[in-house]
Amino acid sequence: MTFITLVRHGTTEWIEQGRLHGTLDAPLSTRGRQEASLAATALAKQHFDALYTSPLGRARETAAIIGQATGLEPVLTEGLREMNFGWMEGRQLYVAKETPLQRTLRSTWFHFFIMLSGEPRVKLGNRVVNSVREIAQRHPNQRVLAVIHMAVRSNMLARLVDNDPTARANYDGWPAGAFTEIELTSDGKAKIIRLNNDDHLKTSRSTS
Repeated sequence: MTFITLVRHGTTEWIEQGRLHGTLDAPLSTRGRQEASLAATALAKQHFDALYTSPLGRARETAAIIGQATGLEPVLTEGLREMNFGWMEGRQLYVAKETPLQRTLRSTWFHFFIMLSGEPRVKLGNRVVNSVREIAQRHPNQRVLAVIHMAVRSNMLARLVDNDPTARANYDGWPAGAFTEIELTSDGKAKIIRLNNDDHLKTSRSTS
C-alpha cells in the first residue's frame, strides 16, 4: 500500500486569462505562488518520503516551493506531464458566463480538434497509470507527494478507481493548489481518501 497526495499546481497567468496550457506553459501568478505556499505550509505538517512532479514549469515551480517546506527534492517525472491538446493549446477557451448551449458547442469542437491534433486519451491514460504505479512500486508502505495537472488526475482516477476511462468526467474541477489523497494497493488499484481538499486555501480566499 502506498499513500499518495496529488497536488494540483498553482494558478498561472494563463489560467487567469482563460487560456489552455496543455504541454505549453506559463509562470505561476501572484495568486498561484500564494496557493503553492499555503499548500507547502499544510504539507510540511505531515511526513512524506518523496516528492514527484510533472516536468512542466508551472508544476516544477509549485513543487520547488513545496520541496523547500518539506525538505524533499522534487523528482521530475515525464509520465506526469499534462495532456497534449494539440491545436487548442495557448488559445483562450474559457468564458466566464456561458449558456448551456454555448458550453455544449464549445465542448464538441474542443474534443474534435483534440482528436485531430492532440494526444489520444488512451495513450494519456496508459502513461499516467504506468507512471503512478511505478512510483508506488518504488515506495511500498510509504507516503508520497506528486504535483500534477487537471487532465492527468481525471484520467488517472478514472482508470485506477473506477476501472473505466470514460469516468474521467467524475473528476473534472480541481482547485489550483488543492489536494487529492489516494491509497494505491499492491495490485495497482486506487482508493480515494479525500477528493479536492482545499481547506488550507480557504483563509486566503476569505481575505482576498
